[in-house]
Amino acid sequence: MLILVYSCLYSLPVNASETFKRIGVDDGLPNATIYSITQDQTGYIWLTSTNSGLLRYDGFQFAEFPVLTEAERKQQGSKDVGILLIDKAQNMWAGTWGYGLSRIDAKTGALKRYVSDKDDPQSLAGMQVQTLMEDSHGAVWVGSMSGLNRITAEGRIERIGAKESSTPLAHPRVWSITETLDGSIWIATSLGIQRYREGEGLGPVIQLFPQRNARDNEIRALYRLGNDLWVGSRFGVWHLNPDTLQVTEVPFFAGSVSPIVNLITSDAQGSLLVGTYNGMFRVNPVTRSYTPFRKQQALLPTVNVRAIYLDRSGVIWLGSRENGLYFARHSKSAFTSLHAVLPAIDPELFRQTITAVVADEQFVWLGTAAGVIEVNRQTETLRRLPTAGRVNALAKTTDRGVLVATDSGLFQLNPGQELHAVTEPFAQLPNIVANIRDLVVDKDGSYWLGLWGDGIVHWNPKTQQSQSYLKAQMHQKIGDAVQAIGVQANAVWIGTRYSGVYRLDRATGTLAPVSAASGLKLPSPDVQCIEPTPQGTLLVCTATGLIVYDPVSQTQSQLDKSTGLPSENVFGAYQDAEKNLWIMSSKGLTLKQPQTDRIITFSEQDGLVATELVFNAFYDDGQGTMYIGTIEGLTMVEPKYIWINDTEPKVAVSRILVNNQQVPQSPVAGQLASLTLQPNENAVEFSFAAFDFHDPSRNQFMYRLKGLEENWLMQPGKHSAYYSNLPPGEYQLEVRGSNNHGLFNQTPVTIDVIVLPAWWQNHWIQAAGVLLFVVGGFVVHLYRLRHMQQINRLLQESVQQKAKAQLILETKVAERTQALEESSLTLSLRTRQLEKSLAEVAKANRELKRLDQLKDEFISTVSHELRTPLTSIRGAVGLIAQKVVQPATESYEVLITTALHNCERLGQLINDLLDVQKFESGKFNLAMKPVELIDLCQQAITAMQSYAVRYQVQVIGEFHHLNEVWVGGDALRLRQVLDNLLSNAVKFSHAQGVVTLSVDCLDYAVRLQVIDHGQGIPLQFQQRVFEKFSQADASDTRAKEGTGLGLTICKKIVESHGGRIWFESAEGQGTTFFVELQRVSRPNDDD
Repeated sequence: MLILVYSCLYSLPVNASETFKRIGVDDGLPNATIYSITQDQTGYIWLTSTNSGLLRYDGFQFAEFPVLTEAERKQQGSKDVGILLIDKAQNMWAGTWGYGLSRIDAKTGALKRYVSDKDDPQSLAGMQVQTLMEDSHGAVWVGSMSGLNRITAEGRIERIGAKESSTPLAHPRVWSITETLDGSIWIATSLGIQRYREGEGLGPVIQLFPQRNARDNEIRALYRLGNDLWVGSRFGVWHLNPDTLQVTEVPFFAGSVSPIVNLITSDAQGSLLVGTYNGMFRVNPVTRSYTPFRKQQALLPTVNVRAIYLDRSGVIWLGSRENGLYFARHSKSAFTSLHAVLPAIDPELFRQTITAVVADEQFVWLGTAAGVIEVNRQTETLRRLPTAGRVNALAKTTDRGVLVATDSGLFQLNPGQELHAVTEPFAQLPNIVANIRDLVVDKDGSYWLGLWGDGIVHWNPKTQQSQSYLKAQMHQKIGDAVQAIGVQANAVWIGTRYSGVYRLDRATGTLAPVSAASGLKLPSPDVQCIEPTPQGTLLVCTATGLIVYDPVSQTQSQLDKSTGLPSENVFGAYQDAEKNLWIMSSKGLTLKQPQTDRIITFSEQDGLVATELVFNAFYDDGQGTMYIGTIEGLTMVEPKYIWINDTEPKVAVSRILVNNQQVPQSPVAGQLASLTLQPNENAVEFSFAAFDFHDPSRNQFMYRLKGLEENWLMQPGKHSAYYSNLPPGEYQLEVRGSNNHGLFNQTPVTIDVIVLPAWWQNHWIQAAGVLLFVVGGFVVHLYRLRHMQQINRLLQESVQQKAKAQLILETKVAERTQALEESSLTLSLRTRQLEKSLAEVAKANRELKRLDQLKDEFISTVSHELRTPLTSIRGAVGLIAQKVVQPATESYEVLITTALHNCERLGQLINDLLDVQKFESGKFNLAMKPVELIDLCQQAITAMQSYAVRYQVQVIGEFHHLNEVWVGGDALRLRQVLDNLLSNAVKFSHAQGVVTLSVDCLDYAVRLQVIDHGQGIPLQFQQRVFEKFSQADASDTRAKEGTGLGLTICKKIVESHGGRIWFESAEGQGTTFFVELQRVSRPNDDD
């Protein structure tokens, strides 16, 4: 009974995680076969392999160290190293396959070689070293293919069990060596086990199968645990009692055959770890039975495990033949997958995105994009239940049923039964679409349903009543939806996609947005979860961080990247009974423990099925297990087994590159204390290592180069520092590193860096240079001073001579200056006269050019206007004269009308020219008398109708009920103004357009407006509208006829009446001309 209880306690904590990380050739491993693994006192992992010497691994890169002399390497290259031993004095012993034994001294780094010599009985027994072991006296035992040696602490080599000795080895090939507590040495050979005792020599052979052939008695591994010996053979693991020499087989798993054993070791909990041709197995030494890893017999069952090593941080390393290097944390993992729990089910069935999850003691229900998967853990079977849409949420009902919320409605599932639709909540709400994004079952059994675009629905199955909230608000923004619901005793909290958080008061039914006035300041309106905590606070997940909100005190705290979150896009959050805060994001599962600011993120390396978690896919069964959906399946978490790495890592500078060349390193040397850079060595790179191998990719480093930098630098994901062109001087590099959970070591590793100056940067050379410069400058100064004195004497003589000449010169200059001044005055007068004459000539020239241009324009315009009607007249008269048409016919009348019309046009042109001539000569006279303006306007409109018909334009008058309006003026000339303005408006209107003539009475004046809606006057032409012969289109091919004199005549006539004329025009909208005339009283009938 005692053994059974002890066995149970023994096996609980040693369930190793099945998640191994592999390092292969693509990761920098020189060769995929690893024969042995160990760790030195600094923390480096050391490996032996094929064709690559000794390999040192710092978590990021491998460094190779030779075990042969330079001459041997030149001749033979790097050879296989099969075994490595680091003794108590930190000397390194490397056994090669075919090239003997090498020893690297821990103090000097000197390499010593041990080889086989048939003529020397004290040399190695063979060149192919199989195993090494250091005994309690410091002697190193060397087993090879050809025999056994012992190298004492003093360096003396002894041959043990030679064929010619009294107690020879049963077989020359030695596979393994170990020592028991009594000092006995046990040797495993290809024919069995022998014990060696000092003074007695080798004892008799112990065989597993004395009656069978030699190969069946091959012993490949020996391991001492306590005072028990464990034997590895071709037929599994055996127990050897050192006292009785009794050998007992450890029975293998029923129905299976044990693979060939390569090695045996133990873990920190005392279990035996057995490396075989088919993975790593575990044996309970108390019950002497194999113990599975969860439900797996072996870890890495397809890998030939040749080496097992458990490092000081609890990481287990497995070396394989042709499969590379594996490592993982060797402890019970808090994380597992459904496949690990239910290995009978095809793992591919679980490898899909899990969108929702709930569970009980028997079943696990998984939501997916295509439906529900029901997993029966007792029978290890599953059922697929398809739905028409994505499953967004699952919830357990009070009667052990499961509610399924999908894009296409609500369903209920009872264990072992089929899905059936739940339509009652929406029957009373016909305008609501059952696209359900979140689902919460209240304590009273009612449902809260969060919908896409239609707010939230509360359904009470007992009363069969539905109530809708927030629908109108959701319709205000396209795509808005209720994504999260948090239910408390007095309120329901609603998280939306675009509109933040709403609070529904359960007592009054009042719904209101929660704003900053209530203490909630959301960093993003996209709310992805609302989770009430046992303390009454709310966890509010947003796209830019997590808010912990207290609705009572109306305060909040925020977690984001600045506080250590790996991603600010938080999918879900939960607080367990121990007040641990669990946060889900696309970059893993994050834990924040109470009473600490430390934030730890777990990833695939910790056991998650996938690092990227899924929105709203979380469930706590209340029995110590949490279920988390990922994009690759379901992860189950047992928080009580969560391991937090609280061990400060040792840190080292593992590699130094100077000018891109590696600084030579010794495999046994500790941390480099100082580095001296020559003047031409202007680039240096330091690579860092933190000796915590749980997940080296998450180890972080901070560093600074004192003397250059005051603040610590940290670059996530980078494990090196690069400096170039450092000024000469003395510096100190300080480095701190963290483990995979972000804990940094407190005492930094330091390296003194000395940058030597160039020869010209030495202080004494610089001082000598300064002194030489000063002396040279003083000598040059004396020379220049003497030279300047001589120059000054010569200059003084020259100045005196020049002074005399200057006096003579000044007299002559004064005389000539007076003459020049007189000449200059005369020249200035003539220049001003010439400039005035030139200005007058230029002005006259400009005027002549203008007159010439006007003449050309006048000739061109008049010629065009005369030619057009004359051509028409000539054509009509010619047809009549040639009797092409007969009199009294319609065609004859048309020709006569055409000739008459063009004669009138010629007459009008001549009249306009005469009027302009009168204006220019000042002979323009007006017959001024009172004129009734309304009647005059009506006459002009009537006369214009036939002209307007030609252009399909309507001319109307607007007189605002005015009967008579009198102005002083010449009726004939005023009529001429009206005719010109109306004809222009008609001519430039669009077909079917309207031209309006309106009359308005002001206080002392009358205003006429001629309005058209035609093409308008171009902006660049508007300043020249009233100039003679001005036309917007003055080309010979213009579409509109006219001389360009009409508006000029109008302006002259209006101004001669003491009035004014102007216009307003917009291109494409039309033009309005305004005429203002002075108003007079109505004349008496006698006048």
